[in-house]
Amino acid sequence: MPTVKDVAKVAGVSTATVSRALANPDKVSESTRARVAQAVTETGYSPNAAARSLRRSESKTIVAIVPDIANPFFSAIISGLEDVAHSAGYKVLLGDAAHDAERAQAYFDLVPTNQADGIVLLTTEIPLALVKDRQLQSGFPLVMACEYFEELTLPEVHVDNEKGTSKAVDYLLSLGHRRIATLSGPKDNPVCMDRHKGFLAQLAKANIEFPEHFFREGDFSFGAGYEQGRVMLQQAHRPTAIFCHNDEMAIGVLKAARDLNIQVPQALSVIGFDNIAFSEYCEPELTTVHQPRVEIGQQAMKMLLDLLARKDVPTTQTLRTQLIVRGSTGVAPGTAD
Repeated sequence: MPTVKDVAKVAGVSTATVSRALANPDKVSESTRARVAQAVTETGYSPNAAARSLRRSESKTIVAIVPDIANPFFSAIISGLEDVAHSAGYKVLLGDAAHDAERAQAYFDLVPTNQADGIVLLTTEIPLALVKDRQLQSGFPLVMACEYFEELTLPEVHVDNEKGTSKAVDYLLSLGHRRIATLSGPKDNPVCMDRHKGFLAQLAKANIEFPEHFFREGDFSFGAGYEQGRVMLQQAHRPTAIFCHNDEMAIGVLKAARDLNIQVPQALSVIGFDNIAFSEYCEPELTTVHQPRVEIGQQAMKMLLDLLARKDVPTTQTLRTQLIVRGSTGVAPGTAD
């Protein structure tokens, strides 16, 4: 088992300094505390006790890690996080992982070095091994929001993506659509898998076959929606409706339809997911599945603050979605009275 001497050697300090950093972190400099914390992590020395000790001097800072700061989806969630954090005397540091695992890890390292008290993680685009390592450190305050890891049991807040998708597909079916395509986000993302599962289940219930070419994969961006939308809409036997895994891609599909002179909703219906602000101001206004994003942020922060207070928290909070019907959906071509 690693000892205090091992930690001292790696940190380049005396054993007395290591003991002082662990027992009274406020009595050593920030740089020394950071070196000791890093050495504790590297050596594996009593990670549970060390992690707890190094956090006795609270920073009153929470890190919220997002995969892409430019994505408007996260703004309302951050607002919810901020509301609760501010009321509790905490500030929120926004960490843009920028789809880069190393950048995400740098934000994780703020907790053991006492620069942050906990993390709200809004992406699974980070190494699973990193999250597992932190999870093994008893008392490491980490909450997932929106997304989750199938392989791990972590405190998490998200919506029921299968049910949300089912509402959207059922609505399209009620309008007479039978040629329904889907534009997925990254297909290995658990949230996207849930949405695709709900999509296929509703088509199966209606005894509708799903041709392979009616499935396309994007990266949640406007550009992906436009590019993949053009591909689907230039097929010989094109779909009459497209369900998109988020609003940005759905808005991209609307632009592709305009450029191809395909009228929406007369010739094509489009549904998104999230209900971001842009969905109400595009042309036509977008039918979408509403996620209570502010509430997601609020509940995730409340859960994290409970963890910091050593309170028991539920493993999962699942919030409801709502279908918001707007102008981008209509009856299937040829079925109107």
